[in-house]
Amino acid sequence: MASLKSGNPLLAGGGGGGGEGAGSSEHPESASKVDPMVAIRKHIFPKRMYCFFHWNGKRQAMVLILIHSFAITGLPFQVFSQEFDPLGTVVEKKAFPVDKRSSSVFRTRVGQSVDSYRAALEKLVGFSEKKGGFVLSPSVIRRIGIKIETSCAPGLQVSTSLVDGLLLLLKKRGYRDDQVFLADQDLQKLKMAGFAKGPSDARNYRGHRLFCSVDKEFFDPDWFHDSPMPPTTHDRARFFLRFPTDREKRIEEERRSYLPSLLFLGDVYWINLAVAMDSPPIGIDGASTNLSLGAIDNYQRFLHKPVLGPAATTEILAIPELWQKRAFSILDLSKFQFAGGPAFDAEFVGRDPVLLLGENPISVDYFGLQALTSAREKRGMKPREPEDVLIFRYAKELGLGDVKDAKLFDLP
Repeated sequence: MASLKSGNPLLAGGGGGGGEGAGSSEHPESASKVDPMVAIRKHIFPKRMYCFFHWNGKRQAMVLILIHSFAITGLPFQVFSQEFDPLGTVVEKKAFPVDKRSSSVFRTRVGQSVDSYRAALEKLVGFSEKKGGFVLSPSVIRRIGIKIETSCAPGLQVSTSLVDGLLLLLKKRGYRDDQVFLADQDLQKLKMAGFAKGPSDARNYRGHRLFCSVDKEFFDPDWFHDSPMPPTTHDRARFFLRFPTDREKRIEEERRSYLPSLLFLGDVYWINLAVAMDSPPIGIDGASTNLSLGAIDNYQRFLHKPVLGPAATTEILAIPELWQKRAFSILDLSKFQFAGGPAFDAEFVGRDPVLLLGENPISVDYFGLQALTSAREKRGMKPREPEDVLIFRYAKELGLGDVKDAKLFDLP
């Protein structure tokens, strides 16, 4: 189901989030009806964002985010789900999800060789499994899609050594080449990063299929994020060329951001390989953005937006079908950028030869931000405080976890 069931609404007046209800994220509990007039009175300057997620034209839901004011960033928002009863009457209900999966993050040092990455990953995955994490086995997870990060290649990207080490680990765990594939958005960046070398119609890496946005399998027309945010000039021109005589179709497409459905439909679970970059609008461009904004077809639409960027990031992650298909996220801090984002700037590159692994990308980014903050302080820059990073705040309200509850385990 493509509806957004996750979302802890804020208490009236912008206080803390609602308490967790019983049950899992797959079966959220509902509270009493929401009085829209009360919501309007308590949110003086509401800004509405509608996010529709469709599945084969049969199911849809709407997420309504009330943002106090675009002039003041960081203020809390409220989330509602909207359903229809058999008579067609709209019934608005608060959703109280509970995600019982671990928010713990595991950290270990790593060298630059493929074998060092493989050994580090074996240690991290093994410890995660002992702590109750997903078991990495073909009998549990039949197919794996690895989302890599190459948007700033060749300056800052997921290293081929990390990918090779992970592929070796998966092979040792019993996965065949056809059970594991790699994916990222931009074909040109994949080539610059050293992953795509063959012709466009026969891409593979180390015997594994390599997908990008030019492949019809990457997106599904029934899976998209809908937002009133204006498109970029480039996207608007592209839609005009595609639909020169159909204005309604152009407007419809301008609102949509198509999702990487190949990473979560069917029996596929995803592994998220990311790097960390400072991002003034978002706070940290890392694991969370790699699986959300870094995978949609028009990510530039949100990348520089200080409120809507974090909101879109967490909304996309909160889609139950995507969120429930996560195996784990890995953030490689061997090379990161602590200022000057979201474009690559070699002047602000830092290095800390460690890997972070966790089932929750929000928690992984929380500890990744600490490395960026430490590097910024050494250069006399203002730190990025977690309290000011909106993806952490929004993630809590959408039921993706509270980073304050995340625990870090250092492995020898």
